[in-house]
Amino acid sequence: MCRLLRLCIALFLLLPCSVTGQELFPMTEAATNTPSKGVWGIRLFGETFTEINRQRNLVALKIMYGLTSRLSIYATPNVSNHHNTELPPDFPQHNTPQIGVSHPYLFNGVDFYAKYGIYQDDWQNGHFRVAAYAEYSLLNTAHDEAEPTLLDDTKGFGAGVITTYLEHHFAVSFTGGMILPSVYRGTIPDQFAGLPGVPAIINYSNAYNYSLSFGYLLMPDKYKNYDETNWNIYLEFLGKSYGAAQMQVANILSPSQFYYVYAPYNTALQAGQYVEVYPGVQCIVRSDLRIDFSVGYPIIGKSYVHFYPVYNIAVQRYLYSGHKKKKTM
Repeated sequence: MCRLLRLCIALFLLLPCSVTGQELFPMTEAATNTPSKGVWGIRLFGETFTEINRQRNLVALKIMYGLTSRLSIYATPNVSNHHNTELPPDFPQHNTPQIGVSHPYLFNGVDFYAKYGIYQDDWQNGHFRVAAYAEYSLLNTAHDEAEPTLLDDTKGFGAGVITTYLEHHFAVSFTGGMILPSVYRGTIPDQFAGLPGVPAIINYSNAYNYSLSFGYLLMPDKYKNYDETNWNIYLEFLGKSYGAAQMQVANILSPSQFYYVYAPYNTALQAGQYVEVYPGVQCIVRSDLRIDFSVGYPIIGKSYVHFYPVYNIAVQRYLYSGHKKKKTM
């Protein structure tokens, strides 16, 4: 784990705030909203994996707010060393994604997310809920793979539906959505230093994302008070399918004119689909601090935006500002 992430976690743990207990999946959103209107939430999370001889890291801070009892809004600025400031010099001729090269830590941008509860049926020790979500990502990263990811890779829009069922210690949630990525306009630098680069355009295709998440409360078997530590285990399946990316480069003799480049040998620009599995564990301490850890592996196909295994860690708290804590699990 990088020093930046360790420092952020240490500072974050000093914040005086509270967390609610419910179906809190480490990798996906549940249909349940922020505990109540006017409640703030802060989630610091990081992702890390080894790419040949390089450690790739992402650190993000998700700020959550309950705008109404049904509507929650999030903003997630993030930093990573996944991209460079420009496309690779040999793009798109290289046969595989650039791997093992040095990238600086860059501020990728901000991902905005809104979730609205459209149906809720609660009963003793359980509930069923349905929510719709919309997402907009404001980024300008030099992403050289076809797969769109709104958090840190591609600017664009997303929307979908989440359904969550909770009964006693067991929770299950399904998400289905679509990503509509925006066009990237950048420059391919010349391989010889000092020579001007070539303007380029990448048209990413739409993508469909889906997930199925299972969670189980191990301890305590029965709550005696809010100071008891929760231990939860999770198994989440995340999938995505997407089309091929189309590449245009400027005509050297007439830079205002662009022509398509067909690169069938570049596997990272082709259409793809995959399913990953993320087993995880979660600890909620004194109803005040939530800590998540999960590891991702491919089970059908694979993603080109990261290597495996993918390690994820997160800490989260809610800032109630006078609101009373509420435990719903």
